[in-house]
Amino acid sequence: MDASVQIAAPAEVQERCPLTGALEAIGGKWTLIILYYLAEETRRFAELQRLMPSISHKVLTETLRGLEQHDLVLRTAFDQVPPRVEYSISEHGRTVLPLIEAVRVWGRVHIER
Repeated sequence: MDASVQIAAPAEVQERCPLTGALEAIGGKWTLIILYYLAEETRRFAELQRLMPSISHKVLTETLRGLEQHDLVLRTAFDQVPPRVEYSISEHGRTVLPLIEAVRVWGRVHIER
């Protein structure tokens, strides 16, 4: 093998793979559902939990943190007593909405099948 040819390590290949990057950001079980609800309006944590009664407190917290890290969700903490935190979809998060709609349409067809 030519010494000038370098083979990328698997982690480096994954970093450059668009599908891997997309799934890392939005591939979680609850991610698209949370973005769907936040696209409707800004919501508090408890509101999201009421809309998705099957999600645990821990998983909702972790998913929201991941969405924040990927700049898909904005977290706003208000300096008041009791503390109040609101979540909203970011401009970057709104770019996922056509995908969410496509998945909803496919899901409807899949269920009816």
